[in-house]
Amino acid sequence: MVDEDFTAPGISLGAALAGLPLESPERSAWPMLAARLAPPRRRPRWPIALAAGLLALFLLPRGLPPTTQPPASTTGVVVSQSVELAALMSESARLERVIAAANDDGASSATATALSLEMEARLHVLDGELEANRDQRKQLALWQQRVQLLRDVAAVETSRHYLASEGRNLDVALVAAY
Repeated sequence: MVDEDFTAPGISLGAALAGLPLESPERSAWPMLAARLAPPRRRPRWPIALAAGLLALFLLPRGLPPTTQPPASTTGVVVSQSVELAALMSESARLERVIAAANDDGASSATATALSLEMEARLHVLDGELEANRDQRKQLALWQQRVQLLRDVAAVETSRHYLASEGRNLDVALVAAY
């Protein structure tokens, strides 16, 4: 019940009712509130991981150094094999540094750990054979195998880091490809 005789000092009933807010606002405040309350958007990390993987693949050479035709003399063959052996040793050392830098000893899947341990065991066998053999031709073949194995290890580490950046693990399907 409204008292018809209501009067406030200096304000009429009509002016007081006109000053009340509208039943619905002219525009909704929810879009502005939602933008302020929403969590900040995370930037995807896969572009960085992809760039790091491509950089690692770029740094890995595509093949063994080209071999030149050895001269007819025996001395030339020995020198050529020595140069190629030195290049393989240098490549092996570089790959070991790349792998050591990529190995973060972080948590990884059981599949990735098993694959890494198997490759490490093969590497130890190759190192034992390298110590036992003094024949330069046999050592050249063993060093080629060692460099190829280290390239495989580097590829697994690169894949593991790429998948970890996406929140995934190295799974059985990927291991079957290696």
